[in-house]
Amino acid sequence: MTAAHTAGHGHEVAPSGRDYLDRLARTLVDECEEEGHKVPAGLPGTVVEAPSFAAAFEAYESGADALAALLGTTFQPAQSYPSMEAFWSDAHAQEAGTSPRAYWDSYENGARRRAEAELARAFGTRQAVLVNAGMSALDVAIRACGAGPGDTILVHDRAYFETHDLLTHVFAPWGITPVRADLRDERATRHAIATHRPKLAVAELALNGPRCDVPVLEPLIESGMRLLLDFSALGHGVRPADLVEGADVVYVESGMKYLTRKTGVGVLYGQGAWIEDIRAGARRTGQQLQGRALHWIRKGEMRACAQRAALHGARRRLFVATLREALPDLTVTDAVSGTGERRDRLARAVRGGADGCMVFVRLPDADGPRAEAHHRDVVARWAAGFGTDRVRAGFGWTATTGRSYGRDALNTGLGECFIRISVGIEDEDDIVDQARSLAGAARDVLDAAEKAA
Repeated sequence: MTAAHTAGHGHEVAPSGRDYLDRLARTLVDECEEEGHKVPAGLPGTVVEAPSFAAAFEAYESGADALAALLGTTFQPAQSYPSMEAFWSDAHAQEAGTSPRAYWDSYENGARRRAEAELARAFGTRQAVLVNAGMSALDVAIRACGAGPGDTILVHDRAYFETHDLLTHVFAPWGITPVRADLRDERATRHAIATHRPKLAVAELALNGPRCDVPVLEPLIESGMRLLLDFSALGHGVRPADLVEGADVVYVESGMKYLTRKTGVGVLYGQGAWIEDIRAGARRTGQQLQGRALHWIRKGEMRACAQRAALHGARRRLFVATLREALPDLTVTDAVSGTGERRDRLARAVRGGADGCMVFVRLPDADGPRAEAHHRDVVARWAAGFGTDRVRAGFGWTATTGRSYGRDALNTGLGECFIRISVGIEDEDDIVDQARSLAGAARDVLDAAEKAA
């Protein structure tokens, strides 16, 4: 396992949203031609010449959807061959990624191998493995890590609720015990490692919640145990060379965040025996991403993940600055605030640009008896001011969305009340308007609550 001693090196400079879409549209044209399909009418001109970001994105997505549909009509989950010699020759070519066909999709698919190679190059690792969802990625990585009954897995004490459920309800009954510690606290982490000697550490690189916990990785790295690092919250602003890389390190992301908006997908990145065992495990448990889902992932978007992350980060910083200025009474947090004054490698990487798209907002009465209703009311008022629906689960969407959290099924057991905004990649003027609109909605709810008191 090796680790870099500097962070921030190689972070992308954010393009404009229109430049990003123009680049995707041109790559889409190339991809259509490579696949032998007709280029959707008007591309790339309909994107380049669109009067607004929203119109440009709609034009690009229409073309991308058309290609996915065409790929679906010609896809065969089991290709036919004239002989066994031809069968095995193509099978070997699929495994090498030189043939796009599938002799048996759930076992091997050359197009999937090609997509995995694109993703590995974009992220800066030797291999990538595509699976059905982010939780599938965590599942197959833990199954392949070598842990068995009697072993322990170290995890943050406020891990995301889905990660908590996976460890508690799937692996704990098998005798693999999750050990929880505050991974922001170097001393507490070292104590947990010395006491429990875990087989694996599962660390989310930023907490999906208002405290925005960002773990200190050094104790985990120095322990020599295997590390499973979930960077879904930060996206491809994260670079393995800035943090840690090696045969005992696997990075994982939910691809529905920044990679695609059309299908569930999880991606694992790494090198060496562990990632090979992960690939085999995904195959054995039927968790590899299947052919028709694969068709909804575009080559240009795979190549431009880092540029997209940079664009989200730049827009998020603008949103935060505007919101804080418009209504200082709000508590506004993000991954950057979650690092405090720390100087460890992950904190430096986050402040250097690996800061994601999420903003968390709490009203002054966030712990009061009407807090949940007030946060919901703010989101409803804010969303009503736009011509499209803006309340949405998940994050990393192209357009800015939001939702409130309370004592509900999609929150941690703490039941904190807050608003999460997923800042999109729209034009800067739109981002400023959205932040000011949220401040105005919050001000109206606070004024109404004060009058009713």
